[in-house]
Amino acid sequence: MKYPVQFLILPVLIILSSCDEDMVYDQYTQTEGGIWRWQDAREFSVEISDTLSLHDIYIQVRHTVEYPMTNLYMFVHVKGPSGQNLKDTVNLVLAQPDGKWLGRGTGKLREIRLLYRSDTKFSEPGTYTFTLEQGMRNPELPVTDLGIRIERIKPD
Repeated sequence: MKYPVQFLILPVLIILSSCDEDMVYDQYTQTEGGIWRWQDAREFSVEISDTLSLHDIYIQVRHTVEYPMTNLYMFVHVKGPSGQNLKDTVNLVLAQPDGKWLGRGTGKLREIRLLYRSDTKFSEPGTYTFTLEQGMRNPELPVTDLGIRIERIKPD
């Protein structure tokens, strides 16, 4: 029995779209030439409509194995819809003391995700802007991509 192509594609699309139904936002931005510079802040604008659910917010980093240290300090700025500001300094541990990378990946790239804020409830709907700034002493680092991911937490 032959089915039209539409009948085969539709179930695949439904399965793929339902795999990550609690993901509210997941976006990466590339650094220029695979180098993250002091002056190269990365900004992510996220439209939030759900003010009732709890959310987990992650910072995501892709770097090369040429990264010279075991950690990455960054400054995180969050600006809310009414202009409220939050500033944090985050220490993202990228490798164990013996140099073994903690992120996943193969070849020369590694990817790691840090739980930045857990059980977060957004106080009002609107646009929240997350800005990531490099906070290391080295003005240029082999970081290829930076990202923000927000997931809705399912109630128990």
